[in-house]
Parts: sequence; structure tokens; C-alpha cells
Amino acid sequence: MNTALLREESFQEQLRPCWAESPKETKNCPTMVMWWERVAKAHINKLFIREGTVKRRDETQMQNFYYACLYDMLQRPIQHAEIRAAINHIKTKIVKLHNAILARGHNELRTEDIFQEERMSQFHCD
Repeated sequence: MNTALLREESFQEQLRPCWAESPKETKNCPTMVMWWERVAKAHINKLFIREGTVKRRDETQMQNFYYACLYDMLQRPIQHAEIRAAINHIKTKIVKLHNAILARGHNELRTEDIFQEERMSQFHCD
């Protein structure tokens, strides 16, 4: 589950109605734990999967658009200096897009996340 989605306002707006409707379904489950396991987790998981799919599709479309622009620029007979600047601009956008995709996969451990007397081990970052 990509918890970075929780920081996005658009995702929070999708989550609020889903979360507001979830307690209505507690009547069908005998305990809150069973409701959480069977209903709430499933709804939240589906919402995360759906949003992740939409984000990946948008990123792929954007990436394909940048590559198409790059290809079109290479096909045009434009002055060398102009095309070089335009190609570098598109390449920069592609690199930023790839970096954003790769950054999602890394959980950075900040110094404020470490307690004063805590000792780091090789298992700490897993």
C-alpha cells in the first residue's frame, strides 16, 4: 500500500466518503475486529489499488507523450541549437518523471525518526 497517497488532497477527498459509509456496515458483523478485517480493510485496499492504477496509467501516458515529443523533434529539420535545447527540456521532464516514480519506493529514514539512545542495526531499514 502506497501511504504517500494519504498526503494527497484528491485521495483524501475520495477516502472521506468511503470511510463515512464504512460504519454503516458494522451491523452485518458481530464484532468490530471482524468488521475491520472483512469490510473496512477490503474497502481501503480497493481504494488504494484503484488510485495506484490511475496514477500509474497517468504516468505512463505522460511518459509516452514525452517520448512522442522527443521523436517528433528528432524528425523535424530544425536548427541544431534550437532542437538541442528542446530535446534537453523534454529529457529533463522524462528524468523528473522517472525520479518521482523511483522516489515513491524509498522510505527515507530521517534523523528525527531515530530516538536518542536507539542503536541502528542492519535490520532497522527493512
